[in-house]
Amino acid sequence: MKKLYFIITITLVACTQDYTGSSAQLTVELDTTYTTIGAPIFYTVSVQSTDDKIIQFPEWQLEDPLEIRSSEISISGIQKIGRFEIVFWDTGKVAIPGVTISVLNMDSTFAYDLTADTMTMEVVSITEKDPSFKQSGGGIMPIKDPVPVRFPLPWQTMILSILLLIIIIAIGLIWTKRLKADISYEERPEYLEDPDTVAMRKLNKLDQSELLTKGEIKEFYAQLSLILREYTENSLYIRTLEMTTEEIRENRSVFPYTDDQITSYFKILSSSDMAKYAKHVATVDQCIKDIAISRELVVETVPFWKIV
Repeated sequence: MKKLYFIITITLVACTQDYTGSSAQLTVELDTTYTTIGAPIFYTVSVQSTDDKIIQFPEWQLEDPLEIRSSEISISGIQKIGRFEIVFWDTGKVAIPGVTISVLNMDSTFAYDLTADTMTMEVVSITEKDPSFKQSGGGIMPIKDPVPVRFPLPWQTMILSILLLIIIIAIGLIWTKRLKADISYEERPEYLEDPDTVAMRKLNKLDQSELLTKGEIKEFYAQLSLILREYTENSLYIRTLEMTTEEIRENRSVFPYTDDQITSYFKILSSSDMAKYAKHVATVDQCIKDIAISRELVVETVPFWKIV
């Protein structure tokens, strides 16, 4: 019974060791097997392990005639890669000792080591690699003809610099013209006829028309409102032709008329709006009265704009 127990124990230990050893895989690569003295080569170590192991690269120290110029450790997926730059300082067959990688458990305790095989590199002198150097016999090689050097033109920088210069010049020209520009003010227009003369003639023409006789009250008030708005715009330079009655009322402060005059003015404009939009039918007597008020309004407001 004891022998059976001993055999089972040995079997489990052996299986455990096999699993541990197979949980990591080490691969070594050289970028070349032939180099010259002083020319670096790259020694790459790739270690692939399971998630429950930690790979630790050592501080690799090499003795003469080998020298490690630089080293770099990186991770690519499930692989951890070490890249070493090695330089040789002697010719012949040079052996590169295998690097030893430590494998740790997740709690950072030591699990086992992985050691790469020793690799051989053939190192030759520069004259053996390039036989043309032997022609000098150890002396100075003949001077070669000069080789023209072509410098690449920075087209992008040149184009951007030219555009920047053009923009600066354009801004300067625009700013100079802006400083020298003369400000011109609109002069008061000269009329062939005074606004009051034109308004009185149109009022008389409206009074003599047959609109009231035909009962066209809406058209009568439309023309009456247009005459008064045109008179106000031409005499006071207020754009009453483009304003509604409500907008004119809101800008009462810009009119120099007296309270009675502005009241009569708004009364006629409101009557016109009522006739045009509210279908309000005024009497003929009211129309005659409004045209008389319009004449009085034109005559009374002349001193506000006309210089005698």
